[in-house]
Amino acid sequence: MFSTLSANDRLAAIAAVAAILGGFVAANAYSRYSASWLAVLAGLGMLAIVFLPQLSPSTRLPASAGRLMLLVGGIAGVVMLLLLVTSIGFVTTEFNFNDVLFLVAVGGSLVMGWAGWAAYSAERVGGGKDAPPSPPPAPPAA
Repeated sequence: MFSTLSANDRLAAIAAVAAILGGFVAANAYSRYSASWLAVLAGLGMLAIVFLPQLSPSTRLPASAGRLMLLVGGIAGVVMLLLLVTSIGFVTTEFNFNDVLFLVAVGGSLVMGWAGWAAYSAERVGGGKDAPPSPPPAPPAA
C-alpha cells in the first residue's frame, strides 16, 4: 500500500507519523506543549487524506486531496511554529528528550505543510480535477 503512493504522499505520511509520535509524547510530558495535540490530530487527518483513496476507493473526499493536505498541513505547521516561538526559552534552557520529541513534532508539522503545498501546486499545474481549463492554443502566425 505504501509503495503505490507518490513521493509527495510518502513524504506527507512519514511527516504525519513523526508529528503524531512527537506531539503525543510532548503533549503528555509538559503542559506547556499541550497544543502539540494539534500536531497529533493534524497527523491523523493527513494520514486519512493520503490513505483513504486506497482503502476505500468509493469514498469521496469533500475537496481535492491537495487542498485538504494544504489546509491540514498548513494549519499544523503554522500553529506548531508559533508554539515553538513562544516556548523557545523552555526548549533551550531545560533541553531533554521530551524537547527533542517536541522539535520532531514541529518538524513533522512543517514538512506536512510543505507536502500539502507541493500537492496543491501539482494539482493546479498538473491539471487536477479542480484546475481551471487550459486556454485554447494560439492561432499560427501568418
